[in-house]
Amino acid sequence: MATFAVGDIHGQLAPLVEVLSAITADLTADDTVVFLGDYIDRGRESQACVEAILAFSAATPATVVCLMGNHEEWMLDAWRDPTHHSWLLGMDGLRTVRSYSPEAAHAIGTAAQRDPVALYGGAVALPYQLFVDAMPAAHRAFFRTLRTFHETPDCVCTHGGVDPAIESLADQGDALIWGGPGFPDDYTGSRPIVYGHHDDATIDADDWPHARVIGCTFGLDTISHGVLTAIRLPGPRFYQSGRHDRRGEAD
Repeated sequence: MATFAVGDIHGQLAPLVEVLSAITADLTADDTVVFLGDYIDRGRESQACVEAILAFSAATPATVVCLMGNHEEWMLDAWRDPTHHSWLLGMDGLRTVRSYSPEAAHAIGTAAQRDPVALYGGAVALPYQLFVDAMPAAHRAFFRTLRTFHETPDCVCTHGGVDPAIESLADQGDALIWGGPGFPDDYTGSRPIVYGHHDDATIDADDWPHARVIGCTFGLDTISHGVLTAIRLPGPRFYQSGRHDRRGEAD
């Protein structure tokens, strides 16, 4: 019985395929695979990445758990309220929309350009529903059922980590997605924490990104360097893709 966790993906299919292939060889039906969130944005292949995770979930004998990242949280905010534009303005959301529907991306982008200043005031609604409607039902269900954390006998998995000042996971709130003050440096708990989000890779002398390991915390967010990282606990054992174009490979 082991826990595998996969770091932030951000629309980069090739490194995801490599890492899933690597961990598949070591998986059993008693294992759990946790995806730490931030599947979308930045790269060009968000739709393909979600499809790959769904296909992996259907094929593997292991239990698969998918967590909410801050990018998914803000995307879902736009779904619920078409005047909420943080995702579009702050996270390059149109790139994700385009991966599902160039037509929806064009319509949303054109509407946004009519009065870009007004977008910041929350008074302008944009046609995000075109994006939602273009998405396969299985993908909509995927995003709407993401969890904020998952605990196994080996570790606690969250997207952003925890607030070191709060003991209960149930009371962590936004820290699970966005990270808490002083994390990971001030975390002194005994439970290993596996997280993404922080883009805090340890870079070696050859300019290669590795997981950030501080005490019993393991930061897996290396994708800004074009490398996807995963971990197996007990261990730890790390899995990494090769280095890829950070934008993804699709045109």
